[in-house]
Amino acid sequence: MKSSYQPFVVVFIVFATVMTVVAVSRWMAPKEIVPWRDDFVAARSEAASSGKPVFAYFTATWCGPCHTMKSTTWADANVEAALQAYVPVRIDIDQNTPVALEYDAQTIPKFAVLDGQGKVVKSMEGYLDPEAFLAWLKG
Repeated sequence: MKSSYQPFVVVFIVFATVMTVVAVSRWMAPKEIVPWRDDFVAARSEAASSGKPVFAYFTATWCGPCHTMKSTTWADANVEAALQAYVPVRIDIDQNTPVALEYDAQTIPKFAVLDGQGKVVKSMEGYLDPEAFLAWLKG
């Protein structure tokens, strides 16, 4: 091999290694297990008929902490079990701006427990690991 190609080979090997590590880490990362609803109106209707409160999770595709929560908080079996007492709905603030504005979701991630009339019982903003989330949910 010509010495003039060696830097390109080294860069290619480093790039391929990094891409392999990223792919493997995504493949092996825990997956979220919370059974999210994506339709806010349908979730409120389901909550009304079941007598459960709505757990609204405001997020966006560009939200870094939200992505982290996919493999931490939302992948935790204790969190999934606790949310069985709610109708969990995930609301993308970019795709459902009117709902985000109605619930003042300017900082994400944001969580809100809603009563049968859609009023906020309690809310929280920011990343929460599974233990902190469970403590907030029970508190």
